[in-house]
Amino acid sequence: MIDFSEMLPVGMVAHGGQVAQIMAEIAQRQRGLAGWEAFHYEKISDSAVELTGGIVSTASGSKRWLEPHDCVTIPFAAVIAEMQKQGLLETAAPTEQTATALMPSEAKSAEKSSAQDYRYLNLKLALPQDPLQRLKILQALHLQADLMGASVVACQLE
Repeated sequence: MIDFSEMLPVGMVAHGGQVAQIMAEIAQRQRGLAGWEAFHYEKISDSAVELTGGIVSTASGSKRWLEPHDCVTIPFAAVIAEMQKQGLLETAAPTEQTATALMPSEAKSAEKSSAQDYRYLNLKLALPQDPLQRLKILQALHLQADLMGASVVACQLE
């Protein structure tokens, strides 16, 4: 089994332990750009985490992330599924308890009570074929975090 206590709600991938490494691998696959690596993560909702990354250069002898940096949002369900695939978690269906295990205990009670106060709308958009246009839409939704009083809590490209 894996110890979720090593992971904070915000942190650097290099110091986030095994869970952060798995999230970084998922983000790298989702981003699909050669040489792109995540270096920072942030829990943005009860169901998603955002990873910031960029193209890595080792020309100076040390690892550096070249500008510009961009963000990839992944659902905790994908992290849990990957952990199950790697045999780090039981293969039982993910529950809210499993997802909240990715948070420190003091944040769990506040998150659990606030999550019950909101209703969520899951929306799927038919995206254009051009990968750059899809990325622009994802970034626009991420940056436009407040739409007529509703907050965008997670964005994911499938």
